[in-house]
Amino acid sequence: MAEKNLKFYLITDLHHWAKAQGTEGKGYERVYKAEHRCLAETGAIINSAIDRIIADKEVGIVLVAGDITADGAREAHDEIIPMLRRLKDAGKRVFAITATHDYHDKPLKCEGDNVGIATRTRRKELYSLYNEFGRNEAISENKKSHSYSVMLDEKTRLLCMNDDGTGGGSDFCGYFDDCVEWIKGQLEEAKKNNEYVIVMTHHPALPPSPIYPVFSKRDMLGNHDEITTLFADNGVKYIFTGHTHMTNIAQKTTEKGNTIYDVNTGALVAYPCPYRKVEFTENEVKIQTLTVDDFDWDFKGKTAGEYVKDHFNGFMNDVFYAVANDIDLAAELGQAASLKKEFFYKYKKPILFFGKRLNSRTLGSLGKRLGVGRKIDESVKDITVKDFLLELVDNVFYGDEPYTPDTPMYKSVSAIIDRISALTKPIPKTKKIREILSVVKDGVLYDAPPADWNVILPR
Repeated sequence: MAEKNLKFYLITDLHHWAKAQGTEGKGYERVYKAEHRCLAETGAIINSAIDRIIADKEVGIVLVAGDITADGAREAHDEIIPMLRRLKDAGKRVFAITATHDYHDKPLKCEGDNVGIATRTRRKELYSLYNEFGRNEAISENKKSHSYSVMLDEKTRLLCMNDDGTGGGSDFCGYFDDCVEWIKGQLEEAKKNNEYVIVMTHHPALPPSPIYPVFSKRDMLGNHDEITTLFADNGVKYIFTGHTHMTNIAQKTTEKGNTIYDVNTGALVAYPCPYRKVEFTENEVKIQTLTVDDFDWDFKGKTAGEYVKDHFNGFMNDVFYAVANDIDLAAELGQAASLKKEFFYKYKKPILFFGKRLNSRTLGSLGKRLGVGRKIDESVKDITVKDFLLELVDNVFYGDEPYTPDTPMYKSVSAIIDRISALTKPIPKTKKIREILSVVKDGVLYDAPPADWNVILPR
């Protein structure tokens, strides 16, 4: 490497909502209420993050891992491009990819009581719009996919992989055959030149949580198992991703014994507004997670962190109400978590059945009702099921889930899950529910190492 240490910042899922798309009125409020992301606040949050990155004179590289705009409105692209130029004007090298939220047939625009259509951005326009943010330094391109490679220093090659399926309305978010061949060529060239390769793509290459593939398998990187094996067995140890709005670090070891890490970073404009600082030393990779804990906005007497978290939890409270009372609303809100409407209608009866109970019972009363009351620890028995689930969701998005198997919460919830699973086993239509409960117990209450936020990993 040209220098002993390579340092960069990573931001993803900026989801910028332009002022011209409307930031007030009943129409905007309807859109905002159905989002766990911020909307009108995005410009202030993004500019605050940019200010902090510019202030760090020791780091000269910024990676932007896709979904730069909320829904592909041209108005949003026109606003955020000058923001990204601020980084370049401050001497930073910016390497960006776009993703599926950056083009759309019908981006939204709110005017008064109405929700209409903003100016459409076509996928092919993105190539030139963001050319100055990395592609202008490309040493090689796969033009069809909008993917490219650059040299971060003399011996570090970055593959900037666009996985939006090349448009056309396909649900496949990954790399087609010609792109895979291009990747293989890049890996061969890097090996020949004794270069270290890291990868940035948008969709998660490894599950950021065991619960994620249960609901959102289609939102994983297409053919992710084969692709991560290809990368790992050709010397790639780190892939940096976004999309999920979760903060997580997952790892996989191939049959050949090669380990790859997926550093998945949450949305900059959604709770807890995270971004990463990464440092590659000679032997280690240091990953630090930071948050935008202040920005130019009226927080209505709250801190910035409280304001963003309250919006996120307000959305989730609406979800909990909906799964108990209104399956149509649940299906509508579920799309923000990559859940298809069909899921809610297919499992309507068990969803409403369990939904009503999670809204009305405490962990203690639920345990007693199920016949495992003695197994519910005193320290958690008065917590409502809804509040527990709300915290669980917060923890999954935040990362570093805390309830290890030795904690009272884990033991109590495990007793409830085991009992529900036993009682519902004879009912065929509850199989999916049991699968979800099993994943909650074994992978959502706590998260196995490595840590999701601040960690030192092997290079």
